[in-house]
Amino acid sequence: MKRRYLKLLALILAAMIFATSCSLLEFLGIGTRATTPSSSSTSGDGGDDPIIRNDATPTIFLAGDSTVKTYEDAQYIGGWGQFLSLFLDESITVVNAAQGGRSSRSFINEGRLFNIDDPDYKYSFSQNGGNSIEDTIKEGDFLFIQFGHNDDASKLSNYSTIFDRMVPLGEPDANGIYPTTPAEKMPTSSLPKEYTDKATDSEESKALSEIAKYGSEYYAYNSGGTYKWYLKQYVDFARSVGAIPVLVTPVARVKFSGNEIIGGAGLHGENFAYVEAVRQLAKEENCLLIDLFAESKAMLETATSTYANYLMALKPNDLTGEWPAGYDAAYGNTDAGYTGIEATHYNKYGAFLQAAKVAELILCTEDEPTDGERFNFTDHILTEPREYVDPSNLIGKTTVAAIEGLFETVKVTNPDRSYPSAAEVTELIDALAALGEVNAENYLELQIKCEEIRAKYDALNVDDRPSVTNLSLLEEYEAAIDAQIEANRPKPTRVVIFNASDLLLDTYDTTATEQGFTLVGTSDKKMDKKTASATFVHGGETYKSTHGLSLGGKATFGKNRYVSFTVDGACRVTVAVKSSSSSEARVLSLANSSNTVIGSYEAGTSVTVSSLDIDSAGTYSVGSAGSGMYIYYIIIEYFD
Repeated sequence: MKRRYLKLLALILAAMIFATSCSLLEFLGIGTRATTPSSSSTSGDGGDDPIIRNDATPTIFLAGDSTVKTYEDAQYIGGWGQFLSLFLDESITVVNAAQGGRSSRSFINEGRLFNIDDPDYKYSFSQNGGNSIEDTIKEGDFLFIQFGHNDDASKLSNYSTIFDRMVPLGEPDANGIYPTTPAEKMPTSSLPKEYTDKATDSEESKALSEIAKYGSEYYAYNSGGTYKWYLKQYVDFARSVGAIPVLVTPVARVKFSGNEIIGGAGLHGENFAYVEAVRQLAKEENCLLIDLFAESKAMLETATSTYANYLMALKPNDLTGEWPAGYDAAYGNTDAGYTGIEATHYNKYGAFLQAAKVAELILCTEDEPTDGERFNFTDHILTEPREYVDPSNLIGKTTVAAIEGLFETVKVTNPDRSYPSAAEVTELIDALAALGEVNAENYLELQIKCEEIRAKYDALNVDDRPSVTNLSLLEEYEAAIDAQIEANRPKPTRVVIFNASDLLLDTYDTTATEQGFTLVGTSDKKMDKKTASATFVHGGETYKSTHGLSLGGKATFGKNRYVSFTVDGACRVTVAVKSSSSSEARVLSLANSSNTVIGSYEAGTSVTVSSLDIDSAGTYSVGSAGSGMYIYYIIIEYFD
């Protein structure tokens, strides 16, 4: 019964921002935008062309860096990509493939955009289930592209990231237009001179080991490619598969001079040159553009340097704890705002504001290209949420009051500024004791009551939560209910088991069928049976294995390094799996008969047991999303 605060945060601005059409700019006090596009729009030649709506539930893929990526709930830091789906209805899926430290160049080198067809390629990652965007994107989907923070080479004195991140901007022409100069791949045995001139031998050795994972060749910093050319690869790729590219300017960094955010070396360049290059490319390629930089800059400047700090992550940004109460305690609250904040990454609240802005800009796009590429799902943005929780329950009352002094329309979410009573929640928890202990007869009824109480607790202001001194009693009931749910789970009527200990061969370098499962290996990408013991309990039964199937590396479904099986109806597929690394958790992917990944399993550094439900008959496969791991058991349970 774990409760994720994100659901609360998810809804703070859905009413705050969209209480009136396109209201975030008014909320920030910086003007208004056009109203929601209608079902028709004036074309570039003056004719009226209808906007073709796509009702086929498109997916939005996010390619980006640390300001976009998804972070753990317990971390104060946030990326706007992890919140975007909360402004969209259930017909739109968001796949956040962004990862920290990536530039438009390294994202391609690492095989995150499209597959690297090179036998020496050894890179692995967990975003998007370990698949490239090419593996899962389809016609009618959208590819949102935001890079710039790590591309920025305006501060070359920081040589340490030249080898894997930075991207040259190039010299503008007489009209200020930055070049779109193509790159040529270079051997991964070479490093750019701009790096080797300053790096130590040890640094060079580590750099060569890292880029060797890309395969035999890669796009180096000095390979000729400019920032606009790398971004154009994303635009061209999306269009080549029938998807719609959307360029997004990078969010602003918090570097003030007086009341203004400034550019400069390491700050998107002089006069925000990297940002301007994105705008130029969008115009040149007639591509949809979300100018998130302009909007986030205006937001920060409206907040001023004092209150902009309340939107930013702490240094170091891997600090964890209850947000925002722990955020307050970590560095303290002074008259000048938080101290110890950093200038690039946003906290959960700030990242959520950015996601809200992206959603609003999708809804309120003014200057859409006229070549047919449009935001064809604007009807699916949640302008009138069915429910929401007041934002002030996540931030202390004093801070809320100060921020609302700047952003007056925040009060539309709670005009009376009323909060649930801590005393009421305490009384409700005390009343649980009168209902007796949790048992098989009453756990479903108690589950409903506990969920109601938990919702009231979650709606409390963070300042009032310490007053609920009997919260541990609620947690005890929740744990007991979870135990009853597991104990009363229906027993399967039929079970099919794959046990690696019973495999007949030591090496699978071709296709073989055993135990009703098909193991697909090839001579150059084989799988091996290895001694690796495991013991675990599932469904009240104890399972033991003396061997695991070593997958050896990333699966290419339909080709190699995977195990497939056929089911004849709805079922639950459980796997016992372990990362072959002693320190790195990995991901096992589940794919359907079309070789499309439909789910994933965690593969921890110790034996990890988890389940996924399959709704219909068909052939399915499991394989590593990146580096190798051991599969001990695959357990298929039918409940009909």
